[in-house]
Amino acid sequence: MEDKKDFSLVEPTETQMSIANTFGYSPSEIAVIQKSVAKNTTKVELAYFINVCKTMELNPFNKEVWCYKDKKGNLLIFAGRDGFLSKAQKNPLFNGIRSAEVREKDEWAIDIPNGSIKHKITKPLKERGQIILGYSFVFRKGGEPTIEFADFETYNKGYNTWKTHPAEMIKKVAETHALKKAFGISGIQSEYEFNVKNNVATPNNSLTIDEKKKALKNKVTQIDLP
Repeated sequence: MEDKKDFSLVEPTETQMSIANTFGYSPSEIAVIQKSVAKNTTKVELAYFINVCKTMELNPFNKEVWCYKDKKGNLLIFAGRDGFLSKAQKNPLFNGIRSAEVREKDEWAIDIPNGSIKHKITKPLKERGQIILGYSFVFRKGGEPTIEFADFETYNKGYNTWKTHPAEMIKKVAETHALKKAFGISGIQSEYEFNVKNNVATPNNSLTIDEKKKALKNKVTQIDLP
């Protein structure tokens, strides 16, 4: 969390002070939250957001959680991979996570009915070709691993970290999906499913999750590995 002495530079409103008294934050902390990760929220929306932060044990000062509104004015609460991972790691059943990107010249096969992936890297990075997808395994003690895939073409935004670190970004998408599914994390949106412009969140494309998975299945070529 940031140094509290810096928060005193932001003078809280009466609304922010009343919310602070309810949720155990200082008034200045609430003011900082509303000015940074909960902009343009009403009193009710801000209280709801703070309650989600507390109940989900996510830290808004580390940007594990934040919120925007959609075009209809509905409040959407978001987390990135780090937020979902932080939540999962607090569960005593969490038993690790693995992920990788698959590239054009990798040897790979996905067995969806049996929930398994065979992935063999036989070439140096520069010879592996373009990224096709990312996948992630999330492990729970005493249970089967949760496996999720993310199609690179669907999620690639082509700018910022997607341009400089595409492999890391597509792995984060797959990890987020797997963490949410493995631990039943609901009520919080994945940041990778939306674009934000002028503080308004819109879905990054018109495809539903089922349609994305269908498109990915159509791309998959089964390869028998030695």
